[in-house]
Amino acid sequence: MMKIMTKLASTLVLLSTTAVSAIPAPYTYDCTVAEEFRMRDGLPNFFEKIQSGEEVRIAYLGGSITEASGGWRVKTMAWFKQQFPKARFIEINAAISGTGSDFSACRLQDDVLVKKPDLVFLECRVNGGGGFEQESVEGVVRHIWRNNPQTDICFIYTISQPMLKDMQAGRPTGFGTIMETIANHYGIPSIDLGVEIAKLEQEGKLIFKAAEPEEGKIVFSKDGTHPGDEGHRIYCEVAARSLLKMQNKASVMEHALGSPLNPNCWETASLLPVVKTELSAGWIPVDPQADSVYTDGTTRTKNMLREAVKCSRAGETITVRWNGTTVGFSDIPCGDSMVVEAVIDGKPPITMERKQTKPDRKLSRFWYLPAQPPGEHEVCYTVKQLPAGESFYAGQFLIVGTPIKQ
Repeated sequence: MMKIMTKLASTLVLLSTTAVSAIPAPYTYDCTVAEEFRMRDGLPNFFEKIQSGEEVRIAYLGGSITEASGGWRVKTMAWFKQQFPKARFIEINAAISGTGSDFSACRLQDDVLVKKPDLVFLECRVNGGGGFEQESVEGVVRHIWRNNPQTDICFIYTISQPMLKDMQAGRPTGFGTIMETIANHYGIPSIDLGVEIAKLEQEGKLIFKAAEPEEGKIVFSKDGTHPGDEGHRIYCEVAARSLLKMQNKASVMEHALGSPLNPNCWETASLLPVVKTELSAGWIPVDPQADSVYTDGTTRTKNMLREAVKCSRAGETITVRWNGTTVGFSDIPCGDSMVVEAVIDGKPPITMERKQTKPDRKLSRFWYLPAQPPGEHEVCYTVKQLPAGESFYAGQFLIVGTPIKQ
């Protein structure tokens, strides 16, 4: 009997120190209803490390709202350090202006996973997912957990003016509904920072968009999208009170993937530097320090294009081969109109007119070709039209699948 009890005690100790694998929970929250906080499986590994006083690495994956200096990212990091002084927090700033879940899925490995995060905040509701919302968000989730099943994930929802009336009626955006469906499937907690903003505006305590301060009221933003300091303060307060509700659900847990909602989700998305493609003779490397077009939006362009090349005449080509479904292309539109033609697997050409959305700026952008059936593909891009005196700037490619060596 003593031997049996000793064996049982040893088994219990082993179970208490071994990560528990969690099958994705079939949560049934109404995805068409906006709520400030939904816990689901919580952030068990994250809070286990905090309570053990360990080093904790937090990745912020998002767009310009998350990138903002002094914004909710910076404020929540300061809150973590103050609230949990025994833990050691390290920030991974993986925010790039003008990007959503699609670009996030492609740069996830290089910008986030190599830095070994314990928690990944994904903020992308305002910027969207380039038409691949469901595929890209689910791809982010599955890629993170395939890399490390003990990494926790939290969806963060921000708000812009076009969403306001729907939010005040208790409805999230279409993209928000998609993200909540994925959160239900995988047990991911979600925090909607926009619910409180919509409530305060409806109560007359907050002005959503104003150029100047107004006495007695909070001005959320100047442009209807990017919060000012007061707006980011509210964002931080909502995030903090939601996070505290999860701190008692601490444990070592492995998140199991289960079956994907979309078999073609972007789980294997990656980046392909333009210098690793097949380039025609007229392309030359861009000097990232001295080139006036490249440096117009330095931080965004550097993060989006990275190793860039340019050409000064029409007819130059870039050929890419990959095994997968989708390919995207980062560039800098300049002048009145640039035209690029893409031929996939010898099919009829697809013509893209590239225009700058802000005429006084030369900002980097990215775009995708239509998704193809899974398998090996080749695409040849040809610069067909250039405005006089302008060059075409090409950066990295966004590959859903695996690049084939050129």
